[in-house]
Amino acid sequence: MIQDEIQNNKLQILGKLAASLAHEIRNPLSAIKLSLEYMKMSEVNPDIAESIHSCLDAANRIQNLIETTLDFSRATLNDCSKISLNEVVELAIEIMQPRANVLNIKINKDLRDQMGLIYFNKNKMLQVIINLITNAFEACTKHGVVKIKTYSEIVDKISYNTVEIADNGVGINEEDKEKIFHDFYTKKPTGTGLGLSVCKMILDDFEAKIDFDSEIGKGTHFFVRFKVTK
Repeated sequence: MIQDEIQNNKLQILGKLAASLAHEIRNPLSAIKLSLEYMKMSEVNPDIAESIHSCLDAANRIQNLIETTLDFSRATLNDCSKISLNEVVELAIEIMQPRANVLNIKINKDLRDQMGLIYFNKNKMLQVIINLITNAFEACTKHGVVKIKTYSEIVDKISYNTVEIADNGVGINEEDKEKIFHDFYTKKPTGTGLGLSVCKMILDDFEAKIDFDSEIGKGTHFFVRFKVTK
């Protein structure tokens, strides 16, 4: 179909632009971050310290955007090994906890023991989980709570290790539910529409599954199921 050809052409162009721009942006961005980190270690008044923190946060968002765009355009089947889902989830929570503190969001975790290992790329799994936790944070309003659970289950006679990430946020409109995994689809003013699309692409490559359940005003549950390695 013509629309499919147009979309494929967009993705090819995006991949080429991402590869060429990443090199040009990364080097000066790294220099900026190093300078800001150095300034952060110096004794400055609280107002300047807050400005430095804001600049670092902005630089990190730019870096994440670059990495997300590149991940969208490159293959993911590399550097795989047998890994523990709980180990990666713990790391993701550790990374996101400072952000949760700033936003006054409570993270509740319930990680089951003695689950099998998964054959996956650890960094890609971490990226998926962090993306979903970030989305959960952004969905929360006052008294935000994000619940993260892991458990084993059997679906259609296949054993999975599942991570469930739930928020008590605004929920997803019915008309948006079929679109959230589409490329470039977003309702966020500063969003790229690539976060969930990248997650699905990564998971599809490894025959993992992603699903969700959402109700307006009550929040959203995302379920990511990884096949257990025999």
